[in-house]
Amino acid sequence: MNFEVDKYAGDRAWEEWFEVCAVDRCIAKQSLRWQVESAMYGRLFRCGLSRDDTSGGDPVAAFDSYFMLKGARDRRKPLKQYFAYRIKAEGLRMVDFVCGTLFGVRSGRIHDIVIDWIATLKGWKPRSVRGEDGRRHLVWENAGRMEVSELEPTIEVDPAEFLDVEVFREMAESVIEKISSKIKTEKREVALLCYVTAQDIPITEAVVLEGLGKAKSRAYALRAKIMKALRTELERIDGANSTLFARVLTDVCLDNLSSEMRVKIGGAI
Repeated sequence: MNFEVDKYAGDRAWEEWFEVCAVDRCIAKQSLRWQVESAMYGRLFRCGLSRDDTSGGDPVAAFDSYFMLKGARDRRKPLKQYFAYRIKAEGLRMVDFVCGTLFGVRSGRIHDIVIDWIATLKGWKPRSVRGEDGRRHLVWENAGRMEVSELEPTIEVDPAEFLDVEVFREMAESVIEKISSKIKTEKREVALLCYVTAQDIPITEAVVLEGLGKAKSRAYALRAKIMKALRTELERIDGANSTLFARVLTDVCLDNLSSEMRVKIGGAI
Protein backbone atom coordinates (compact mmCIF):
# COMPACT_ATOMS: atom_id res chain seq x y z
CA MET A 1 0.00 0.00 0.00
CA ASN A 2 1.52 3.29 -1.08
CA PHE A 3 -0.68 5.90 0.58
CA GLU A 4 -0.24 6.43 4.33
CA VAL A 5 -2.85 4.31 6.10
CA ASP A 6 -3.16 6.84 8.93
CA LYS A 7 -4.78 9.22 6.41
CA TYR A 8 -7.39 6.68 5.42
CA ALA A 9 -10.92 8.04 5.98
CA GLY A 10 -12.31 4.58 6.63
CA ASP A 11 -14.33 1.98 4.74
CA ARG A 12 -17.73 3.42 5.62
CA ALA A 13 -16.73 6.94 4.56
CA TRP A 14 -15.67 5.75 1.10
CA GLU A 15 -18.65 3.45 0.75
CA GLU A 16 -20.83 6.51 1.38
CA TRP A 17 -18.92 8.46 -1.28
CA PHE A 18 -19.79 5.78 -3.81
CA GLU A 19 -23.46 6.03 -2.82
CA VAL A 20 -23.80 9.82 -3.15
CA CYS A 21 -22.62 12.30 -5.76
CA ALA A 22 -19.94 14.30 -3.93
CA VAL A 23 -17.63 14.40 -0.93
CA ASP A 24 -19.39 17.38 0.63
CA ARG A 25 -22.72 15.53 0.60
CA CYS A 26 -21.28 12.75 2.75
CA ILE A 27 -21.71 12.58 6.52
CA ALA A 28 -17.99 11.82 6.72
CA LYS A 29 -17.11 14.79 4.49
CA GLN A 30 -14.42 16.17 6.81
CA SER A 31 -12.32 13.00 6.86
CA LEU A 32 -12.90 12.41 3.13
CA ARG A 33 -12.03 15.99 2.26
CA TRP A 34 -8.82 15.79 4.31
CA GLN A 35 -7.70 12.62 2.56
CA VAL A 36 -8.50 13.91 -0.92
CA GLU A 37 -6.86 17.31 -0.28
CA SER A 38 -3.74 15.66 1.12
CA ALA A 39 -3.42 13.44 -1.95
CA MET A 40 -4.15 16.20 -4.47
CA TYR A 41 -1.81 18.77 -2.93
CA GLY A 42 0.88 16.15 -2.41
CA ARG A 43 0.84 15.37 -6.11
CA LEU A 44 0.86 19.10 -6.96
CA PHE A 45 4.04 19.55 -4.94
CA ARG A 46 5.69 16.66 -6.80
CA CYS A 47 4.82 18.51 -9.99
CA GLY A 48 6.72 21.55 -8.76
CA LEU A 49 3.51 23.49 -8.12
CA SER A 50 1.98 24.96 -4.96
CA ARG A 51 -1.50 25.76 -3.71
CA ASP A 52 -1.05 29.31 -4.96
CA ASP A 53 -0.84 27.95 -8.51
CA THR A 54 -4.40 26.65 -8.21
CA SER A 55 -5.80 30.20 -7.81
CA GLY A 56 -8.05 29.01 -5.02
CA GLY A 57 -9.42 26.05 -6.96
CA ASP A 58 -11.06 23.37 -4.83
CA PRO A 59 -9.20 20.05 -5.19
CA VAL A 60 -12.15 18.11 -3.81
CA ALA A 61 -14.52 19.56 -6.41
CA ALA A 62 -12.01 18.63 -9.13
CA PHE A 63 -11.75 15.12 -7.68
CA ASP A 64 -15.53 14.61 -7.67
CA SER A 65 -15.94 16.06 -11.15
CA TYR A 66 -13.29 13.78 -12.59
CA PHE A 67 -15.13 10.65 -11.47
CA MET A 68 -18.52 11.85 -12.62
CA LEU A 69 -17.49 13.30 -15.99
CA LYS A 70 -14.81 10.85 -17.09
CA GLY A 71 -16.03 7.64 -18.67
CA ALA A 72 -14.85 4.08 -18.32
CA ARG A 73 -13.36 2.45 -21.41
CA ASP A 74 -15.79 3.48 -24.16
CA ARG A 75 -17.64 5.95 -21.88
CA ARG A 76 -20.68 3.76 -21.42
CA LYS A 77 -20.75 4.59 -17.71
CA PRO A 78 -19.19 7.19 -15.37
CA LEU A 79 -15.79 6.19 -14.01
CA LYS A 80 -17.16 6.16 -10.48
CA GLN A 81 -19.81 3.63 -11.42
CA TYR A 82 -17.23 1.54 -13.23
CA PHE A 83 -14.95 1.41 -10.17
CA ALA A 84 -17.86 0.48 -7.92
CA TYR A 85 -18.52 -2.44 -10.24
CA ARG A 86 -14.88 -3.53 -10.21
CA ILE A 87 -14.67 -3.42 -6.41
CA LYS A 88 -17.68 -5.69 -6.11
CA ALA A 89 -16.76 -8.01 -8.99
CA GLU A 90 -13.16 -8.52 -7.87
CA GLY A 91 -13.87 -8.54 -4.14
CA LEU A 92 -11.41 -5.72 -3.46
CA ARG A 93 -11.01 -4.41 0.05
CA MET A 94 -12.01 -0.75 0.17
CA VAL A 95 -8.78 0.26 1.90
CA ASP A 96 -6.71 -1.40 -0.83
CA PHE A 97 -8.73 0.26 -3.58
CA VAL A 98 -8.53 3.75 -2.05
CA CYS A 99 -4.92 3.65 -0.87
CA GLY A 100 -3.70 1.81 -3.96
CA THR A 101 -5.88 2.32 -7.02
CA LEU A 102 -6.87 5.89 -6.12
CA PHE A 103 -3.96 7.32 -4.18
CA GLY A 104 -1.04 4.92 -4.71
CA VAL A 105 2.26 6.74 -5.23
CA ARG A 106 3.29 4.79 -8.34
CA SER A 107 0.05 3.63 -9.90
CA GLY A 108 -2.75 5.67 -8.34
CA ARG A 109 -5.39 7.41 -10.42
CA ILE A 110 -4.44 10.59 -8.51
CA HIS A 111 -1.75 11.13 -11.18
CA ASP A 112 -4.33 11.56 -13.93
CA ILE A 113 -6.72 13.57 -11.77
CA VAL A 114 -4.12 16.20 -10.93
CA ILE A 115 -2.90 16.40 -14.52
CA ASP A 116 -6.50 17.01 -15.58
CA TRP A 117 -6.98 19.59 -12.79
CA ILE A 118 -3.85 21.54 -13.70
CA ALA A 119 -4.76 21.63 -17.37
CA THR A 120 -8.27 22.84 -16.59
CA LEU A 121 -7.13 25.53 -14.16
CA LYS A 122 -4.15 26.86 -16.09
CA GLY A 123 -5.10 26.21 -19.69
CA TRP A 124 -1.83 24.33 -20.20
CA LYS A 125 -1.43 21.28 -22.38
CA PRO A 126 0.97 18.45 -21.62
CA ARG A 127 3.39 17.31 -24.29
CA SER A 128 6.35 14.97 -24.55
CA VAL A 129 9.97 16.01 -24.96
CA ARG A 130 13.13 13.94 -24.93
CA GLY A 131 15.62 15.01 -22.27
CA GLU A 132 19.41 14.88 -22.33
CA ASP A 133 19.21 11.50 -20.60
CA GLY A 134 17.37 10.13 -23.64
CA ARG A 135 14.15 9.59 -21.68
CA ARG A 136 10.89 11.32 -22.44
CA HIS A 137 9.46 13.79 -19.94
CA LEU A 138 6.14 15.52 -19.68
CA VAL A 139 6.25 19.31 -19.96
CA TRP A 140 3.50 21.89 -19.97
CA GLU A 141 2.98 24.14 -22.97
CA ASN A 142 2.68 27.85 -22.12
CA ALA A 143 3.90 27.14 -18.60
CA GLY A 144 7.38 28.66 -18.76
CA ARG A 145 9.92 26.58 -16.93
CA MET A 146 7.42 24.24 -15.27
CA GLU A 147 8.09 20.58 -15.94
CA VAL A 148 6.26 17.51 -14.75
CA SER A 149 7.92 14.12 -15.00
CA GLU A 150 6.67 10.56 -14.66
CA LEU A 151 3.02 11.44 -15.09
CA GLU A 152 0.76 10.28 -17.90
CA PRO A 153 -1.87 12.73 -19.22
CA THR A 154 -5.45 11.72 -19.85
CA ILE A 155 -6.55 14.84 -21.75
CA GLU A 156 -6.32 15.51 -25.46
CA VAL A 157 -2.99 13.72 -25.74
CA ASP A 158 -2.32 10.25 -27.07
CA PRO A 159 -0.03 8.43 -24.61
CA ALA A 160 1.57 6.72 -27.60
CA GLU A 161 3.52 9.94 -28.13
CA PHE A 162 5.46 9.30 -24.96
CA LEU A 163 6.83 5.77 -25.22
CA ASP A 164 7.97 3.13 -27.64
CA VAL A 165 4.85 1.03 -28.14
CA GLU A 166 6.83 -2.02 -29.29
CA VAL A 167 8.69 -2.10 -25.98
CA PHE A 168 5.37 -2.09 -24.17
CA ARG A 169 4.06 -4.87 -26.40
CA GLU A 170 7.03 -7.05 -25.44
CA MET A 171 6.43 -6.26 -21.77
CA ALA A 172 2.72 -7.08 -22.09
CA GLU A 173 3.45 -10.39 -23.82
CA SER A 174 5.90 -11.24 -21.06
CA VAL A 175 3.29 -10.46 -18.40
CA ILE A 176 0.80 -12.85 -19.99
CA GLU A 177 3.41 -15.60 -20.26
CA LYS A 178 4.52 -15.19 -16.64
CA ILE A 179 0.95 -15.29 -15.34
CA SER A 180 0.25 -18.38 -17.44
CA SER A 181 3.31 -20.11 -16.03
CA LYS A 182 2.71 -18.98 -12.46
CA ILE A 183 -0.85 -20.21 -12.13
CA LYS A 184 -0.39 -23.09 -14.58
CA THR A 185 -3.08 -22.20 -17.09
CA GLU A 186 -3.06 -21.57 -20.83
CA LYS A 187 -2.07 -18.17 -22.22
CA ARG A 188 -5.33 -17.90 -24.13
CA GLU A 189 -7.26 -18.20 -20.85
CA VAL A 190 -5.15 -15.46 -19.26
CA ALA A 191 -5.60 -13.28 -22.33
CA LEU A 192 -9.33 -13.87 -22.55
CA LEU A 193 -10.06 -13.11 -18.91
CA CYS A 194 -7.80 -10.06 -18.86
CA TYR A 195 -9.45 -8.78 -22.04
CA VAL A 196 -13.07 -9.22 -20.95
CA THR A 197 -12.27 -7.66 -17.57
CA ALA A 198 -10.70 -4.63 -19.24
CA GLN A 199 -13.68 -4.28 -21.60
CA ASP A 200 -16.34 -4.73 -18.91
CA ILE A 201 -17.68 -7.85 -20.61
CA PRO A 202 -19.50 -10.01 -18.03
CA ILE A 203 -17.73 -13.26 -17.35
CA THR A 204 -21.12 -14.96 -17.54
CA GLU A 205 -21.40 -14.23 -21.28
CA ALA A 206 -21.83 -17.53 -23.11
CA VAL A 207 -18.93 -16.79 -25.45
CA VAL A 208 -16.58 -16.26 -22.48
CA LEU A 209 -17.57 -19.46 -20.68
CA GLU A 210 -17.43 -21.36 -23.97
CA GLY A 211 -13.96 -19.99 -24.70
CA LEU A 212 -12.74 -21.05 -21.28
CA GLY A 213 -14.55 -24.36 -21.31
CA LYS A 214 -15.48 -23.80 -17.66
CA ALA A 215 -18.53 -23.33 -15.50
CA LYS A 216 -19.19 -19.90 -13.94
CA SER A 217 -17.75 -20.75 -10.53
CA ARG A 218 -14.49 -22.05 -11.99
CA ALA A 219 -14.27 -19.10 -14.36
CA TYR A 220 -14.62 -16.62 -11.49
CA ALA A 221 -12.03 -18.50 -9.44
CA LEU A 222 -9.59 -18.50 -12.35
CA ARG A 223 -10.05 -14.79 -12.96
CA ALA A 224 -9.38 -14.06 -9.29
CA LYS A 225 -6.05 -15.90 -9.57
CA ILE A 226 -5.18 -14.11 -12.80
CA MET A 227 -6.00 -10.65 -11.42
CA LYS A 228 -3.91 -11.31 -8.32
CA ALA A 229 -0.97 -12.47 -10.42
CA LEU A 230 -1.43 -9.52 -12.78
CA ARG A 231 -1.22 -6.99 -9.96
CA THR A 232 1.97 -8.63 -8.74
CA GLU A 233 3.57 -8.51 -12.19
CA LEU A 234 2.57 -4.89 -12.82
CA GLU A 235 4.16 -3.77 -9.57
CA ARG A 236 7.51 -4.92 -10.96
CA ILE A 237 7.29 -2.96 -14.21
CA ASP A 238 8.21 0.69 -14.59
CA GLY A 239 5.54 2.45 -16.61
CA ALA A 240 2.90 -0.22 -16.09
CA ASN A 241 0.67 2.36 -14.40
CA SER A 242 0.38 4.37 -17.63
CA THR A 243 -2.71 4.54 -19.78
CA LEU A 244 -0.61 3.47 -22.75
CA PHE A 245 0.50 0.21 -21.16
CA ALA A 246 -3.08 -0.62 -20.19
CA ARG A 247 -4.15 -0.06 -23.80
CA VAL A 248 -1.26 -2.11 -25.21
CA LEU A 249 -1.86 -4.94 -22.74
CA THR A 250 -5.49 -5.07 -23.83
CA ASP A 251 -4.46 -5.20 -27.49
CA VAL A 252 -1.92 -7.95 -26.81
CA CYS A 253 -4.53 -9.97 -24.95
CA LEU A 254 -6.79 -9.73 -28.00
CA ASP A 255 -3.91 -10.80 -30.25
CA ASN A 256 -3.50 -13.95 -28.15
CA LEU A 257 -7.05 -15.06 -28.95
CA SER A 258 -7.97 -17.07 -32.04
CA SER A 259 -9.51 -15.19 -34.95
CA GLU A 260 -12.76 -17.03 -34.32
CA MET A 261 -12.78 -15.97 -30.68
CA ARG A 262 -12.00 -12.37 -31.61
CA VAL A 263 -15.07 -12.30 -33.84
CA LYS A 264 -17.27 -13.86 -31.18
CA ILE A 265 -16.02 -11.67 -28.35
CA GLY A 266 -16.62 -8.62 -30.49
CA GLY A 267 -20.29 -9.41 -30.47
CA ALA A 268 -20.33 -9.58 -26.69
CA ILE A 269 -19.11 -6.03 -26.16
